[in-house]
Amino acid sequence: MVVQGKKPQAALKQTVSLLLFTLALGVPGETFALAGGAGKDAPVGAACHADEDCQSDFCDLGICRIPQGQYGAVCTPAPLTAEGLRDGKLNYCGAYVCEEGRCRSCNSDSQCQSEYGAPMCKLHPNRPGKRCGA
Repeated sequence: MVVQGKKPQAALKQTVSLLLFTLALGVPGETFALAGGAGKDAPVGAACHADEDCQSDFCDLGICRIPQGQYGAVCTPAPLTAEGLRDGKLNYCGAYVCEEGRCRSCNSDSQCQSEYGAPMCKLHPNRPGKRCGA
């Protein structure tokens, strides 16, 4: 594009300035995508708020992760027993917590105690995420 009466360098500078100005204002729907807010943009290891943010379709503890076995599997919370804990025989997630329809890491010791009666939420040396256990 050549602007009449201007040198090619000046025309290029003006075009780049106009493009940057347009991006700064944003085209509806485009600015959000350019800022990384549109779905499935975040790679494994990147920060996230929801599964939809991640290329892997799985967000755990605010980081995009790769589902592995039970970790990240689709689930339905096990029913509560008379004691108020989740029924271990019907708990598909094992030591993980079923939240938002997926087996995820526990958030705290108190969550493990109230869900399963397990004393701690901790990392396992050979498994992904945090799990409830002793």
